[in-house]
Amino acid sequence: MSRYQFNIKKLFLGFCFSLIGLLSNQSLATHILGGEIYYDSLGNGFYKITFEIYRDCNSATAYDNPLIYTIFNENGSFYSEEFAPLFSSAVLPIVYDDPCVTPPDNICVEKGIYIDTIQLLFNPTGYHISYQRCCWANNIDNIVDPGNNGITLTTFIPGSSTTPEYNQGARFINYPPLVLCSQNTLTFDHIAFDPDGDSLTYELVDPLLGGSIVNVMPNPESPPPYSGVAWNVGYTALLPFGTGSSITLNSQTGMMSFTPNNIGNFVAGVKVNEYRNGVLINSKIRTFAFRVVSCQVDIPISVNITGPPQLVEDCGVAGFIISRIDTTTNLEVQIALSGTATNGVDYPFIPSELTIPIGVFSDTITIEALLDNLSESTETVFFSVIVPNPCDGTFDTTSIILNLVDYQPLSLIAADSINVCASDGEIGMLGCAASFGLPPYQYIWGPGSFPNSDTVDLGGVFLQPNVNVFTVEIQDQCGKTIMGNPIFVYNQCPLEAPNVLTLNGDQTNDVFIIQHLEDFNNVRLQVFNRWGNLVYNNSNYQNDWNGLTTDGILLTEGVYFYTVLPDSEKYTYDDQERTKYLLAGFLHIIH
Repeated sequence: MSRYQFNIKKLFLGFCFSLIGLLSNQSLATHILGGEIYYDSLGNGFYKITFEIYRDCNSATAYDNPLIYTIFNENGSFYSEEFAPLFSSAVLPIVYDDPCVTPPDNICVEKGIYIDTIQLLFNPTGYHISYQRCCWANNIDNIVDPGNNGITLTTFIPGSSTTPEYNQGARFINYPPLVLCSQNTLTFDHIAFDPDGDSLTYELVDPLLGGSIVNVMPNPESPPPYSGVAWNVGYTALLPFGTGSSITLNSQTGMMSFTPNNIGNFVAGVKVNEYRNGVLINSKIRTFAFRVVSCQVDIPISVNITGPPQLVEDCGVAGFIISRIDTTTNLEVQIALSGTATNGVDYPFIPSELTIPIGVFSDTITIEALLDNLSESTETVFFSVIVPNPCDGTFDTTSIILNLVDYQPLSLIAADSINVCASDGEIGMLGCAASFGLPPYQYIWGPGSFPNSDTVDLGGVFLQPNVNVFTVEIQDQCGKTIMGNPIFVYNQCPLEAPNVLTLNGDQTNDVFIIQHLEDFNNVRLQVFNRWGNLVYNNSNYQNDWNGLTTDGILLTEGVYFYTVLPDSEKYTYDDQERTKYLLAGFLHIIH
């Protein structure tokens, strides 16, 4: 569908919804509690626009479907009117800040999500996306005439001259708490996420006004800039819960802390600013109404289990971390132990009672398997911690079942040596096999830098001729280590010898040079004449034979036969290895 066909369809729908709005503005009023807008760039000028709308479940009407919104050019001039269909709606669960108090029955907040896909023409200055709707919930206490006024949600899409790459809008991750306890401090992570990794800062601001009881769904929306809400006496953007209350917002992390003192419903606004390379490219506000109620505050105590369900002797611990908020009194904790393992023998002695003294916020009760060097079957421990429940006066029991098993020492198998010919492009592989201990294992190869693996290649390692020595050390999850025997890497290539020796003094081919001689400890060279007589013999040849016999007599021109036999620590040189490395051939001596 072309953009013009798309807009004609939206124009027709807009006319229909405008007509409905004119006929029944009053019936379309809703109990808005807040919301936000964000967007995702899909490329080629296409954007997915997402609206999140919060409202009271007691609203008289269903969610609008579709949601009507307006796009403006950066200067505020009208660009287009758009329609976003309702994608989903759901009642939000109440995550209460006080575990000792049951939330009131009459709190219900819905979240509606609208999603639309649009295409925007190239515009170096960018676009504003705005949505306006009446009306706020009537029972909001900190703004003027909420039942007759509405909300504006807006965001900005930067132009391409400002952002060479497509921009993604920042969006808040967590929905705010639906209920706050009066005179009780709550910390809430109001952090936003930006898919582009742009820098974000946060600030408390006025929520924005938009729409009224006589213009429930502005069509189109009014252009930016927008006015903030009118606060009742004693309330501001920085003090939305009123006198005696506090709210703080970390500008860098988005972490909020509330201590409301007044009972009621209070709207607040949080702006997220998006910076790229130090330049502000977008700001948008999330608005939300908080319900503050009177709560019975008790002393919460938590017990958390830590560690694995199976303990290896002399390796790791398990147990309980007991935490509390009020430290003005001693906390008496009971401990119950049973099972086939013996307290004080198979694990360190643990008393049946523990006192966490005044001023201590937490304590840890741990259990570990003691190393006894005995071969035993698996032993069991039933380990329970019993703490008083601060909410109802009863006792809460938290239990774990542990198995205690023997530690089997690490074992390592690896080849004692390997052979490669690096100059021919061969890549040697070092490998080992670990067993027992407590996997997974960490493999430390050396010398040099290697990945943590039981098999590594030597492709990026410079190998010296002849013998290179490598080692491997293995560490298991218990911190135990084992070092393998040295692994000898023999960089030995097949020997190569010339077939012509010219003894005319021209410094060319006048010495019998054997290639790769340095790859071996020593090399034996023997030369025979055509009758099979040995004329030259050197058991430690150094590439220095110039045609003289062992007695120092210059050989005559002719054809001779030679054998080259290397010696190496790697081989005992049985028949197979002699065949592999023995070099023999005919040599022409020319004067």
